[in-house]
Formats: sequence, C-alpha cells, structure tokens
Amino acid sequence: MDYREASNINKQRLSRPKKPFILNLFTQSCVNSQPAGLWGYPGDISTEYNTLSYWTDLAKKAEAAKLNAIFIADVLGPYDVYNGPKNYDYVAKAGTQFPGIDPAIPISAMASVTKSLGFGITFSTISEHPYLLARKLATLDFMTSGRVGWNIVSSYLESASRNLLNGEPLPEKTVRYAKTDEYVQVVVELLLSSFRTDAVKADPITKTYADPDLIRTINFEGQWYKVPGPSYTSPTPQGIPVLFHAGTSPSGIETAAKWGEIAFATGNTPTSLRSKTDEFHDVAKRLYDRDRDDLKVLVFVTVIVGETETQAWEKFNRYAEYTDHEAALAMIGGWVNSDLSRYDDDADLLQIESVREIVKHFCGDYIKGPITKKTLARHVSVKGTSDLVIGSLEQVVQRLIDYVEIGGADGFNFAPIVNPESYDDLFELVIPELRTRGLSWDDYPVPGGTLRENLNGVKGETHLSKSHPAHGYIWRSGGRQEFESDLNRHKRHLNKK
Repeated sequence: MDYREASNINKQRLSRPKKPFILNLFTQSCVNSQPAGLWGYPGDISTEYNTLSYWTDLAKKAEAAKLNAIFIADVLGPYDVYNGPKNYDYVAKAGTQFPGIDPAIPISAMASVTKSLGFGITFSTISEHPYLLARKLATLDFMTSGRVGWNIVSSYLESASRNLLNGEPLPEKTVRYAKTDEYVQVVVELLLSSFRTDAVKADPITKTYADPDLIRTINFEGQWYKVPGPSYTSPTPQGIPVLFHAGTSPSGIETAAKWGEIAFATGNTPTSLRSKTDEFHDVAKRLYDRDRDDLKVLVFVTVIVGETETQAWEKFNRYAEYTDHEAALAMIGGWVNSDLSRYDDDADLLQIESVREIVKHFCGDYIKGPITKKTLARHVSVKGTSDLVIGSLEQVVQRLIDYVEIGGADGFNFAPIVNPESYDDLFELVIPELRTRGLSWDDYPVPGGTLRENLNGVKGETHLSKSHPAHGYIWRSGGRQEFESDLNRHKRHLNKK
C-alpha cells in the first residue's frame, strides 16, 4: 500500500524543526489490553502480567530502547454490555482487560531498575477522593525521582460506577468533565499550593523539619469537593506529575487544553489527524494563551512490520487467528455503550445508521465493506482503538513521519499486539530506523532526569511551564498572605476564560 495520500502531499507538510519523536510504550495491567485473546499466541508471555519480574523486565527493555515512558492504561470494571446487561463472560473468557491489577503498584520496582525511563499511569477521577490521589501521585513522584505522569480520565464504564459510586450510574459526560475539572484543581492546589517549594528544611540545628510558616491550608470549596488541606505530602521533584489526557470530545479537548501537557489522539490517516491536533492547539491558545509546544499530541498506533507489505499482512492474519471475536465485540460495545449482539451476524454494519460512523472509525480505510460483526471484530481484535500502521519497514517509518509532518503530532503511543514479538519488532526494527533518521535520540537528553525534563529536552525544567494554567498555583516565594493574594488574582484570571 502506498501511504502517500495525495499527489500534493508534500504541500501539506508543516514547517517545523526536525527533532526526535516522543515515543511511549502503551500497555495495561492485565493479560491483554486491547487485543482480544492474543495471550494465547505461541510464545506470548502476557499471562505473567501479575508477576513483578514481568514489569521490571519490560522497564529495562524500554529504557534500553530509549523510550520516553511506559504508559499504563486502566479501567475499573469489566466490559459487560454485550449480550447483556451485566454480562462479563466474554471478556473474562478472553482475558480482555479483565481481570487486572492496580497499575501503580509495580511502578516503584520498575523505577528501581531504570534511571531515565518515565511512567504514565491512568487514574480515574471516580477512583478515589482527590486528597488521597494527591498523596499517591506525590509518593510515586518521590519513589521515581520525578519520572511519573498522571493520565486524567473520568471513566466510561457503568461496571466501574456501580462499584465506585454506590450503585449509581455514571453522570452524563459534560457533568463528568465538569467534576473532573474541579477534581484536578483540588489535586493541583494540594500539590502546588500547600507547601512553599522550600518549606522542608530538615535542619537539625533548629530541630525544624518543615517550616510551619511555609505551609498553608488550601480551604477548597467547590460544587463537589470541600478540601481544607494542606496536602499530606511535601513538594516533590516535579511539583506535580506530568499531566496527560486522552479525551477528544469537545469537553475532552477543553480539559486537555487547560490541564494537559500531553494529549492523545487517533486519526486513521495523517490528514484526518491534523484537524484534531489543530483543534487541541487552537483551543489551548484561545482559552489559555498556551504555547504550541506546551501541549504535545501523541498518536495511538499499532505497528505491524514485515519485509514487505504482503508479509506484514500475513503477520496480521496470523495474529487474527488467535483472537476472540465476541470479546472484541464486547469491548467495542463498552467503548461506545452499545450492545452489538442485537445486530444480525450477516448484516452490513455500514448500512445501519446508529453504528455506521463507529464502524468507519474503527476500520478506517482498510476495509471498504461490507462490514459484518465478524469483519469488525476480527480487525479490532488485533489493533483495538489505535491507528493501524502496517507494511514494510520503509512504509511504516514513512507513515509515522507523515503523522508528525502532516498530522501535526509530536510522537506516539505504541500499542504492541503480542509480547515479546511485537515489542521486539518495535525495539529492534522500527526505533533503530527512526534513530538512523535522527527521529529517535541516541540517549536521553537529561540522563537520570525527570519525565518532564526529558519530554521537553531541557535540564532543570522539572516543573510546569510558565504558560501552563497551573503554573500560577506554585508557591515559590513570599509569605502566606502575599502568595494567597497572587493566587486569588491568578484564579480570577483563569475563571474569566
């Protein structure tokens, strides 16, 4: 397949300085993340996800490949709408995102066997009170020497809300995002505004560990949360972990524009991605006057590479033989909150108005139609929600370049299919070729540095940039009254936007 999308494709390329791509490895703390049932592929080791060595070995491999971070996604309940309701049989049988473990627990061990690799972790705003999450985030930032990031999500599965919200359904999406915005503000104030950055003295002469005059209560009172503070934890290496966000709805884009340093997107093609990256940056600039490089966009991709395109598709088909189609349909149904079992097996889903756009989104240009449930499930059971990048090494690398130069992306979340084969293709083929072209660094720009330093490539840039809306929450100097006056002024300025 020729991945050049039009004869004038070079005219679409952005004029941007050539620099290494941000490269993350996507995974999840379960047997399979988005591939459905592929733990059964010969030689796959994913069933060892609940052992510590699985995670420490993965961290060592990722750092040897000089990745920015391992990004760990998470859900808090099983996909249970297919042939339901409340039917999790299909995903349990296939081991698809269920069962799983807490993604935060292995991080300290992974940090202990690496020096520069970062760790992005998903924590939902319905998972626990923001006061407790602030302590968890701070602890992880300490234990990793500042190499952690928080992926802010508001959850989308009713199976999670039933268990976490006393049996109540998830609030409507706009309400969830409004509550998430308040949640993040609580965490920001606890971590950045409770302690002055130099409050910890650890001075044995004066017998002062932390100067109480440099600690304050935040006295937060919002619509959903009342948190007096102060934070239970002292200032951490990054102040607050690097902030990720994955939503691409209008509310999600606004959340990323306000709080995010990294946003995630898919586009199926570089040209379709461009509208999304432009929207992220336009909203961030218009609402919060943020610099373009202050909000970076990563594309979620699954890479399958072969000596030729034909061999790459043979590899895809080999993987597909081990997938579980009904588990894939159950997973898709959870993503879009629709029970796909109600449609006939031989129905062309492209002819059904209620699901047509969903099917197009998941299949992209690879399947022209008709698309039955089996066709859809077979395709998605390999690649999940990510964009499929498949072909020879030259084709794959050019496609990645197009995502950056045409699509406006800053890098990628790579979603491997089977472990270790997909990981090895990435580490031994794709990344070395990017490195040859100057698109992946030879070493971390700040060896032993924080995640934020290595994302930005600037030693000493451990805290939020000055154009980030939360920068004004940092208590750097002055006494309580002076800081509170400055903070209130900053809050009024933000509320006007």
